[in-house]
Amino acid sequence: MRTNLYRGIGIAAVMVVACAFSAPAFAQEATYIGESQCKVCHNKKDEGEQWNKWKGEKHPTSLEALKSPKALEVAKAKGLTTPPSESPECLKCHVTAFDAGKTPEKILPASGVQCEACHGPGSLHQAEGKKKLFQKDATAKTAETMLKPDAKTCEKCHNKDNPTFNPERYTLKDGSKADFDFEQAYAKIAHPNPKKAAAK
Repeated sequence: MRTNLYRGIGIAAVMVVACAFSAPAFAQEATYIGESQCKVCHNKKDEGEQWNKWKGEKHPTSLEALKSPKALEVAKAKGLTTPPSESPECLKCHVTAFDAGKTPEKILPASGVQCEACHGPGSLHQAEGKKKLFQKDATAKTAETMLKPDAKTCEKCHNKDNPTFNPERYTLKDGSKADFDFEQAYAKIAHPNPKKAAAK
């Protein structure tokens, strides 16, 4: 009886080990690399200067916005006991990847809402970009390793939980009002690559 039990345990152990070794080597999670790493490849003049466009709009100053008199007023009205620039309730949307009181090692809170807030952690995208650039590897999966933001991406923060929610901020095509409209909001921060557009 015990022999059969040990034999069964042995077979199960072999199967677990076999499955572990057959798992794809690339099955790993992407990690955050920080906007300065994105700038290396995504700020070329002939490719649209995406980093400069991001730097020129409001997202990179979102942490600073929490230090304004208006933000202090909103925080007080909401009953926060700490300044908004130190409150997790505010930082979760004003700083990229803020979670459980801190950000990942390579994310600088002063960069506010940066590239990876919308496009996801960039380590795998960066690795594929290096393969394409330095190894001239035509099979590099740069597009597949970067999130393409949609309305749901933005609405994680641009929603009714936002204390500055304004139901009449945008006028929609049908004339009705809304606090957020992805199409109009995205147009304000658009940073296309003219080379890719020309290739289509």
